[in-house]
Order: sequence, then C-alpha cells, then structure tokens
Amino acid sequence: MKILSKSGDTIELLASPDEEPLIRGDYILITDGGKSLLAQVIDAEYADVPGILEDVLRELASEQLSMRNFDPYGVGSILLDVKDSRRIIAKLRGVIVDGVLRNDVIWLPSRFSSRIERASPELIFKLMRTCGRRRIIIGECMSGVVSVSAEDLDGRLTIITGKKETGKSYLTKILITSLAEYGATVVVFDINGEYLGLSETINGTASRIADKHIILSPGENFRVSVKDAGLKTMTDILQHIFATPATTIREFIRIWSLVEKNEGEITLRGLISAVGRMPMHESVREALMSRLLSLSETGFFDDDNPTEIKEILNSGRGGVIVIDLSRSIHQTKKIIVEYMLSKLSSLLREGAIEPLFLVAEEAHLYLRETYWDDLVTRMRHIGIFPIFVTNQPDSIPETVYRQADNIFLFNFTNESDLNYISKASRIDSETVRRIARMLPPRHCLIIGRIVNDLPVVVRVKEVELKTMGETRLLFGSRRA
Repeated sequence: MKILSKSGDTIELLASPDEEPLIRGDYILITDGGKSLLAQVIDAEYADVPGILEDVLRELASEQLSMRNFDPYGVGSILLDVKDSRRIIAKLRGVIVDGVLRNDVIWLPSRFSSRIERASPELIFKLMRTCGRRRIIIGECMSGVVSVSAEDLDGRLTIITGKKETGKSYLTKILITSLAEYGATVVVFDINGEYLGLSETINGTASRIADKHIILSPGENFRVSVKDAGLKTMTDILQHIFATPATTIREFIRIWSLVEKNEGEITLRGLISAVGRMPMHESVREALMSRLLSLSETGFFDDDNPTEIKEILNSGRGGVIVIDLSRSIHQTKKIIVEYMLSKLSSLLREGAIEPLFLVAEEAHLYLRETYWDDLVTRMRHIGIFPIFVTNQPDSIPETVYRQADNIFLFNFTNESDLNYISKASRIDSETVRRIARMLPPRHCLIIGRIVNDLPVVVRVKEVELKTMGETRLLFGSRRA
C-alpha cells in the first residue's frame, strides 16, 4: 500500500488487488521514523484511473474477438493490476509518539518511504484500554478478547441502539450482570419480559447473579402507598398522565392538605372519601373521582401492605432489580415509571441509597418528554446513570446523543437512522454511516470513553443466561 492523499481527518491509500483484504473497522499503522500514524479503515473503492471507462468499454466490446488477449509486449498483467487497484478510505485516529496516542500532533509520514501494515491487536487493546480495574468482557475483535472497564460506565450516559434482532439485548445483559457482580445496583424497566430469566442459565442451572436478581411485578409483589409516593409525585401523575386541568390539580392539593391535617395520614381511600364529601364544583369532583378510581384499579397502590423499595435498593451487595412492565397497560406503565423516577431521585438526594444504573429499553413508550433532560443532566448529577436501549434512534432527542459518553451501535441500513446517530459528538458522521450499515448480526461499533475514544468493531460474545424476549415463531415451533 501507498499513501494517495489526505484531506481533513480522511486519508486515502492505494492497494494492489493481490494484497490481503481488509475489514471495515480494521486499524492500519503508517510508520515513518520514530512516529506512527494510526488510521481506521471505513471503506474501499476502485481507484479512479484515467481512461478506465474507455478501457472497460473496449474490453466489453472485444469480448468475443480473439484479439482480446493479444499482448505482444507482455504488459497486460501490469495494466490489469493498475485497472484493478483499490483505494482504501480510512479515518485518522491520531499519531503515536513514544507509545502514546496523541491528537494534538500535526505530522504526516512520507508517501514513498513509510511502512504501512495492519495494526496488531495488542497495540489497539493497549491504546483503547482505560485505567479501570473492573473489566467486563464484551466479545472479540481482531482475534483477541475485548474487555471494557465498568468504571467507564459509572457516572456516564450510555446508548445501545440498532435494528431488531441484531444483539442489543445480549450486550445489555452482559453489561448489567457484570455490573451487578461488581456490586452495582441496576434498575431495569422491562417492557417485554426480556430480563426475567437472568437468574438461570440456558442449561437451567442457577446463574452467577441468581441471588442478586430481583423481579418486582406491579400489583403483585410491588405495591406502594400514596403517602410514600408523596404529593409531588401524585400531582405529576395527575397532570402528565391523566391530563388533569390546573384548577382540578389545585383542588386536589387543597384536599390533600385537609386530609393530612384532619386524619393525620394520607391514603388513597381517604382521598377518594374526601373528594366525595367535601364541597366543590361537580365537574371538578367528577374529574378527580374518576382519576383516583383509575389509580385504585391499577392495583399498584396499596396503603396497607406497601413494598419498601428503599430496603430492596439498600441490600448492600448490588443486584439487578427488574421492574416487570410486560403485563401492565400503557397508562399503568407510565404511572409506575413516574413513581420510580421520583422515588429514586428523593432517596438519592437524602443519601439513603447508593448511586445506581437505570436501564430504559424503548424509553419513548413510557417516559414523558420532560424527563429526557432530567435523566441526562439533573438525575445524572444526583446518582442515576441511564443506559438507553432502542431500535428507534430518532425516539431519543438529539441533545441526548450529543451528550452521550458511550454508544454501542449495531447494524442500521436506514439512511435517516444513520443520519440521526451520526450527530453524536464523539465520532465523525462518515464512520457511523459507512461501518454501521455493513455490520453483521451480533457485531457492534463501540464509541466513546469506554474505548478511550478509539472506535472498535466487536463481535458480542454468547450469553450463557436464559435470554427470553426472543421472537416467538409459528413455523419454527412446528418444525421443532
């Protein structure tokens, strides 16, 4: 290979057709003297040779003629190699000086005397490795095992995105179970029942986190009291989920204060009773009564035997706490999420629990829009570190991508999806478009702090856990 040109952060190389083929995401090292330039391959094209169109047309027209192979001077093979030469497109990732990758050094190697070779896995792993000690094995690339640091997820905003059935849930389960093994608490909003089997392996035996896997099913082993929810959470539920008018909200606040003053304790039954007997406009009474009865019918509120979520979160040994939303209706899901986010925020502010990770899969289905900025900024500062998992990247606001610390990107072929993800600030848009479009299943492009800002394509390892959430097939079951 030889250097052809450089423009901005893009470098183009010329390669002969008999050279070893490269894979998108491979790293190449261009060495000259004591310095080396590191570049990542994103695509390959035919070299634009002058007159190539005329030559190809001439070859096409003379295919049936015997003179096609006439080569009196023996230069045909050389000309064919020139016509078949490749143009390798790569992105510069920095200059290696004394074993350290630097982005502030402006240096170009010689076009003719520099040595170009594929970077060794050992070098790439060394450059992408951060200082964290708690390693999480993700998979493999370049014939080597790839591990990331749990510390680089701590306090960070992480996004896992890709098309359906590309491996997002596999990767998510690897990350959260490893975090739980290291003593972290992970709360999962599970809308499809994909995380209910983490306590078992595919062989039916107990998994490594069997004693740290807790499933909370709303209306069964997960109920809360109105007093525990508090006035703010209850008014948020009435306002944002039931679209309650402001005048009705003010009346609800007045009734809450009166019940608390007269009865000393707030219960859902007490609020319903107070709404029925206290003087107010009939339209307001009807609006409040219908909404409070709807809350009662969810089965989530139980003032007699509430679940102590603080005790579950304060086990002291970490774990994966799955909030099973798979059997809840759409409105109930929003109520549960509203309560959980409010409760977690208040407990963290009080210092009652340790910081935790929050896995939100397809969050746009149950998370109101005003919570996006809260999760990315305010809640992150108090100790809630979100991991968003989605196959609809445009459902996540653009500002979230711009602030994302880590992105695990699986295959996307839709142009609008790729354009949306390419707005992430930690990588150039061309790398996203060219690599993500061609990723095979179970392969992802890792971007961000977790790989020391050195994008790496990884094949995600097999998960030994009981996966669940797989597509249920009609003909597949009959064939089995």
